[in-house]
Amino acid sequence: MMKKRSISTVMLLTGSALTANLLDDAFVNGKTEGYLRLGAQWHKHEKYTSDIALGGRLGFETEPVEGISAGAAFYTALGFGHRDNFAIPFFGNDNQNYSILGEAYLKGVWKETSVTLGRQPIDTPFADSDDIGMVPNLFEAYTLTTTALPDTTLMFSHITKWSGVDAPVVDRYTSINPGHGLQMLGAIYEGIKETTLSAWYYHADNMVDVLYLEGGYSGSYTLGGFAVGAQYARQDFSSNARADITGLTAEIGFERYGITLSAAWNQTDSAAEAIADNLFGGGPFFTSSEHLTLAEAGANGKALMGGISFDGGVVGRNGLTLSLNKLHLEGDGGIDADEVDTTLHYEAAPNLTFDLIYSDATDHQNHDNSFTNTRFFANYRF
Repeated sequence: MMKKRSISTVMLLTGSALTANLLDDAFVNGKTEGYLRLGAQWHKHEKYTSDIALGGRLGFETEPVEGISAGAAFYTALGFGHRDNFAIPFFGNDNQNYSILGEAYLKGVWKETSVTLGRQPIDTPFADSDDIGMVPNLFEAYTLTTTALPDTTLMFSHITKWSGVDAPVVDRYTSINPGHGLQMLGAIYEGIKETTLSAWYYHADNMVDVLYLEGGYSGSYTLGGFAVGAQYARQDFSSNARADITGLTAEIGFERYGITLSAAWNQTDSAAEAIADNLFGGGPFFTSSEHLTLAEAGANGKALMGGISFDGGVVGRNGLTLSLNKLHLEGDGGIDADEVDTTLHYEAAPNLTFDLIYSDATDHQNHDNSFTNTRFFANYRF
């Protein structure tokens, strides 16, 4: 008996030592990544406001052990100089600097399937990071993704909380549909040449049910490339209001001249004065601009957008892109508004980018709602 006990003890101690070594290796061989971000914003609406901030993300993920890894990431926004926190939120709800443990998760990856539990980024049509300020939208969720079926990605997520630029409380996690959360199921199919098809369903008990369908086709022709797309969303709210949203988009490129032309259209058919809701992110609508979206058009809203972009590579300015887009909104509420966005994007190096965005929004019915907004971002990834 003593010999058997000694052997068992040795095996137990050896197993514990091996486990400890594996865990040590997982942390030693883990990877650190993130970015630094300088952001500035100037906004004019009745009065002139501005924000200047320095922040970013610092994340760490362990090396997988038996397919399982752990990760965490801190996000921060620190203001200096002016800090008005108007228009796009740069700071916390109380207009203060803040830091947040935005990501904290366990992740398992086995062959074509992954499971992520905890705080994490999510990018889907109606639950989306929408990284337009200093800290993006982040979600507390239980997410499963698999590519086990040919040419197909399936995703299921149960989302309980969120934080970030679009959340009602920017600087901490708060509940989505308290007590029930949001359930999401999506499928993306890419088995047809140059075609992507996707279908998504969202359910928030006693709140809203959403069906979203999208299809896109891209190809090339003599002078460059082209792409077309169509979308449909049905939003059924618990108040018996319903919004049916349709949309079309098309773009054509002239590669020799570095020019791409684009056009997009959306329309909402409303029951009980329902509007097209962006829900938990910037929304997937083809006509979304930097600030105004189909949601601002109200019941039975209509949106039309046209754009042109120029690739500086054709004149030796590699990494430089200049874009101009104009959005027009109309709706039953009497809205008649335009937004013109001018964007300059420069990729100075693979890990260093600059963005300058100027927006001019005009409400033709009520000029007090008109505004201009300028944002500048410098991002360094490491």
